[in-house]
Amino acid sequence: MSDNGTIAFLAGVPLLEGRGDDELAEIATAVRRRTVPEGELLWQQGEPCREMIFVVDGGVSVSLRLPGDRSVEIASAGPRDTLGEIALLDGGGHTASARATEPTTLLALSSVDFTALLARPHAAAFVLRRRLASVATARLRAQIERLAGSPGGAARTGPAQDAERAFAELEYCGAPDSRYVARMASFHEFDPLALWGFLTAGRYARCPPGRMLLAEGGPSAACYLTINGAVEKVLVRRNRRIRVGLAGPGKAFGYEDLIDGSGSPVTAITRERVLLLVLPREPFARLFHGEDAGSRVFLDVVLRDVVTAIRETLRPHARLAATL
Repeated sequence: MSDNGTIAFLAGVPLLEGRGDDELAEIATAVRRRTVPEGELLWQQGEPCREMIFVVDGGVSVSLRLPGDRSVEIASAGPRDTLGEIALLDGGGHTASARATEPTTLLALSSVDFTALLARPHAAAFVLRRRLASVATARLRAQIERLAGSPGGAARTGPAQDAERAFAELEYCGAPDSRYVARMASFHEFDPLALWGFLTAGRYARCPPGRMLLAEGGPSAACYLTINGAVEKVLVRRNRRIRVGLAGPGKAFGYEDLIDGSGSPVTAITRERVLLLVLPREPFARLFHGEDAGSRVFLDVVLRDVVTAIRETLRPHARLAATL
């Protein structure tokens, strides 16, 4: 593939949508092209992630390891799909194993070059963060849909009006002590002024236990950040309740619908009395599409949380697959 061919290919990759020719040319010089035979293991689940890959042609199977030396396919990737970016975002190991299902051509971007793209202090880095949030949200939805379609009957949860009513009845209050928030482990790495720019963008509210804030399939009235307490994210089925995540202090939830407009993938219910930072649609959009220090912190929070959610949903998926 020529340099021009590589640039043309990268221009069609959803993750790089909207990037200029100069930026694409720079990425094209950084990627390494290789062809792998059918059956070759690209990486094993849990291994350190050293690169992300773009599939040029061929196909890759993504599988989850199960007890008893078994595995189950959870996704497949074809031309213009990307793999490995989730593990690069949080520095954890690969969430699943990847193997070529046919002779496959790949372009690999190292973790160093990936980090450099995100760290740049100009608009392109914000665009990439937003695209990563969209791609990761789509991946999270795909994993939750597989869980939702598992045996056990149709969804059973409260109507979306319950979540809308809960939003309307939130008990707003003053902001917590800034020193308390700054000490939260989730925010240690952020610049204090930039962090406070994000944390003062919404309103704070208290909510009693057992209150439904999101209904599976319904719209999200806001993105929420848990300051203290905990909120369960669940799929409710006729004969069981599948917990797919827990939004404890410093964790966000409710952003998926605000990113892609496809409704909440889960039901969110307060497990105990909670203090929440509430970001309705307008302030969410302002932060998500902004390009200042507060927006950068907010985008990093969303990316961190969607990656955590992806990892969390793999656990119940593996448990259910192991019983089949």
